[in-house]
Amino acid sequence: MASVPRQHTGILREENIALRQILGYRLGTLTSSPYRLPSIGQCLPGTCIKDVLLLGVDVDTGGGYEAISEEQSFHIGISIFDTRSLTKQPQDLGDAVKSYQFINNNSKPCRWAAKSFLFGESKLIELADLAASFLLLTQGRDYVLVAHGIDADIKFFNNLNPEIANGACYILDTVKAAQYPLQLYYRYSLESLLGEFNIRYAKLHAAGNDAHFALKALLMIAVRDGQMASAPETTTPIHQDLFRILDAIAHAPVAIPIWTEIPPTASHTPQTKPKLGIYAKRRLRAAVKAARRASQELPCTDESSEQGDHDDRDRYEAITGMPAYLATKGATVAFTRSVATDFALPRHSLTTQISQDIGIIMSLKMQSSHIQPGLIPSHSLHDAVAVL
Repeated sequence: MASVPRQHTGILREENIALRQILGYRLGTLTSSPYRLPSIGQCLPGTCIKDVLLLGVDVDTGGGYEAISEEQSFHIGISIFDTRSLTKQPQDLGDAVKSYQFINNNSKPCRWAAKSFLFGESKLIELADLAASFLLLTQGRDYVLVAHGIDADIKFFNNLNPEIANGACYILDTVKAAQYPLQLYYRYSLESLLGEFNIRYAKLHAAGNDAHFALKALLMIAVRDGQMASAPETTTPIHQDLFRILDAIAHAPVAIPIWTEIPPTASHTPQTKPKLGIYAKRRLRAAVKAARRASQELPCTDESSEQGDHDDRDRYEAITGMPAYLATKGATVAFTRSVATDFALPRHSLTTQISQDIGIIMSLKMQSSHIQPGLIPSHSLHDAVAVL
């Protein structure tokens, strides 16, 4: 049953008004906004774009965010997009977003995050020194904090150093900002948001990667917001150039290792075959021995018989009404399946030796029907086992 849109579907939020103010589009909606306009820096010369740093942040920890200690494992991601790059488009759009990742120890979660970080080397740092590194990255510029579900990240920064969050011109949550442009009545995960915008990603939950891709998602939220049908004022060449650049930066190629998408099969590691249990082996050996003993009691075909293979095939087909090859192959399949069932064996565990033992038993069946064992083509047994 199709879901029914709720009353708050695609509600215009304060984050949308702030984003329009920062990037200088749909400015006519600011005066009629029900929200108080935040004070976000100065405009770049000759533009309506604010001169700020958009800082994508993400914090991952195995413990809580309310209190922090050096014993906890943290990986912290910070990605930076400078709006000044919109006035002088970089030749390499991949450099427009610069990403960093910090880890505070050599624990397993931190080692995984360092291995998974797609944008350079992680830096090992004491938590007490993180605030200084943050201020070094911002270099006295006005900045806006951006994250996907930012509440937990703000708790961490407030416990670390309240000046990090207090010094931001604005705190922007992409979860809320996506509601209006995408006309959502529920909250998208970061994976869903990136999928909606066709942004290639990998190794989320490493903090540096999450910060990077959340910031790119924000740029596409602005593009989608500006290109809505209800925004005819954004069809000017200036706005179209802005959205084209933002789109290009959001979709700039990322060096994603192939193993993040299709895990490779280690060629140097031999594939181990499933092993039979000791009781299954005993029952199988007993069945083979019994079959061999039975062969001594069955009448054997006179190998010097003047009837050739052709006559045997004709007689068999006349009696059964089916070709001898299909009959032996079908019988082999049926018998092999029965052996696998009786001895609780996975069908793929039937080895070459087991196949040979089944071949002996099938020969006995042919002998008891006065059909020469040679009628069983050597490849029919392999075909029968392959069917399994």
